[in-house]
Amino acid sequence: MPSNTRQGFLPALSRLWTNYSFIFVFVVIFIVYAITKVSTGKGFNAGHVSSILGSQYTVIVGTMAIGMGLVIITGQIDLSVGSAMVLCSGVTAVAFNLTGGNILLTIMAALATGVVLGSVNGFLAAYANMPPFIVTLGTMLIYRSLALFAVRAIPQDITGSGSSQFAPISTLPGYDFLRMKFGTGSLPIAGGFAIPYVSLLFGLCVVAFVLIAANTKYGKAVYAVGSNAKAARLAGVHVERIKASVFMVTGFLVGVASLMQVSKIGGVTPASSGRSFELYAIAAVVLGGIAMAGGRGRILGVLFGALAYSTINFIIVGIPALTPDIQDTFQGLVLILVILVQTAGPTIREKLHFRRRFTDSPPVDVPDAEPTPAIVAPLKEA
Repeated sequence: MPSNTRQGFLPALSRLWTNYSFIFVFVVIFIVYAITKVSTGKGFNAGHVSSILGSQYTVIVGTMAIGMGLVIITGQIDLSVGSAMVLCSGVTAVAFNLTGGNILLTIMAALATGVVLGSVNGFLAAYANMPPFIVTLGTMLIYRSLALFAVRAIPQDITGSGSSQFAPISTLPGYDFLRMKFGTGSLPIAGGFAIPYVSLLFGLCVVAFVLIAANTKYGKAVYAVGSNAKAARLAGVHVERIKASVFMVTGFLVGVASLMQVSKIGGVTPASSGRSFELYAIAAVVLGGIAMAGGRGRILGVLFGALAYSTINFIIVGIPALTPDIQDTFQGLVLILVILVQTAGPTIREKLHFRRRFTDSPPVDVPDAEPTPAIVAPLKEA
């Protein structure tokens, strides 16, 4: 009986790890973070949890990582999200200033700009049949360069700041809502714990795209294209349309992230803002259990991947012995270790399953074969 119980428990645990390893990974990283805070004498409280939820690596990078997850599920990649967010944030700040602080028009400008930038990537990658890596590498350079040019060419009364930054003008009517209430405000819960409003928006995006990916025909088509594009085409899926659409969706989410950037950070500096955000988004996707080969993964994992990456950053920064020069090294080592644990689990499970099947199978009696007479082909005379 105990043997049967163990045999039933281990496969169930293995399936749970395979499907939801990203939750276990985040829990372990979060516990490590709590231990480091206590061990350094600073203590751990609800405010630290709120800081993780409201971190730019959670809300801004995480929002873009949702779109990145869809792109990777289709077997593609988008290296332009960081630069697109910078350009889109510049347009958002300018739209806010030109419209006299009109929140609705600012939101429309941010989302429309993001969709346009994503559409460029989608058209070139899907319909021009260019490699997504090369396309988005090119647009990554283009988008940031356009933002740098614009911030110096546009008058400062429109950019809202100096010659190096886009920012909403603080004297306009909508500034208080955009920056003070939504950008830096929080919803109090209990015991000093509060959820930032930008985190609620991020959570809403996660819920929406989890439902879309799991319960709609479009979501199933995305997975089908990533699993086998030829089979998906034979099944009636418009492969090029799906491939292009995920870049447009990513652009839409970049627009949402730009609203968070302007409202939470208070502006954007094209020369430095959003640097390596595309890599952070990819890291969040991989930490969330989405396969880089495409066709497998859960959008829900992006939520825990973004939280895990943000928590790792807090751990590294919170260790006094690690100077800024060496922090990236430890961050990279932690990421490699976490991904190694995630990828090694399924591999070990497959080997154990194969070994168990091999050892449990009864031996097969093979009858002695009678000797086969040699067949010699006659030689033909020349």
